[in-house]
Amino acid sequence: MKKSSLFLSFILMFVLHSFAFPLHTVAYSYGDPNEEKMAEAYKELTVHLDHDDWGKVREVYSTYEKDFSLYFKKTVPDIEEAIENKDKELMRRSWQAAMRLNIERRLHFAQEQFDDYGQAKLLLAKARGTFAVLEPEMVEQTDQTTVDSIYKAFDDSLKALGNPGLFGIGDQQNDPETFTKQTQLIIDTIQPIFPIVSEEQDKSHLTKDNLDFLDQMQEGGTSSFWFWLSIGLVVLLIVMIVMNKRKQKKQ
Repeated sequence: MKKSSLFLSFILMFVLHSFAFPLHTVAYSYGDPNEEKMAEAYKELTVHLDHDDWGKVREVYSTYEKDFSLYFKKTVPDIEEAIENKDKELMRRSWQAAMRLNIERRLHFAQEQFDDYGQAKLLLAKARGTFAVLEPEMVEQTDQTTVDSIYKAFDDSLKALGNPGLFGIGDQQNDPETFTKQTQLIIDTIQPIFPIVSEEQDKSHLTKDNLDFLDQMQEGGTSSFWFWLSIGLVVLLIVMIVMNKRKQKKQ
């Protein structure tokens, strides 16, 4: 009986210690639950692309085709085009864009589940795990400082979740404002680096000349041109109504 009580005491002390003194340095211990399978599949995909094995590339995509259709449908035409034309660069960039969308999706739901500590933490971990796969490309496209800033934003987001503790022991207050700010920083930083290829091409009509014209017309913001045009039309309408009424009175 004493041995059993002693064992239970040790278990209770361990659990209490875990909540009272969380180890921030190992806050993200990525095991299978925290891995994003479609992101991990990218590693396999790149191997097949390097070996020009499009049969295997098709197999990898087929495994996650349903996920792409549900969550990353904007990338599907680009991926199908890449497979059809055996375009390695398009395939890589399209899968990278899907991973970026997945990070945004996970962070969005972490925001919605903010008050559910366990669920929000898991979603945040999956987003971070996906970014870890994108990291080499991110370093190449930007620099290590930018990558480090994103990891810091993930760390700050995790801290902002707080910690409910156990029976109120070791609890830490959450900070929704910081969480929103840091997760948005992550999204804003990676979004232009991993665009959806076809959408990027659709912007090709926005040449420098076109943009200069739009600036002159002040479109896309508070336009004084359209404001004064609207005022002028309203005044003209009022004048026409007044003149019409005067004309009717004379008749």
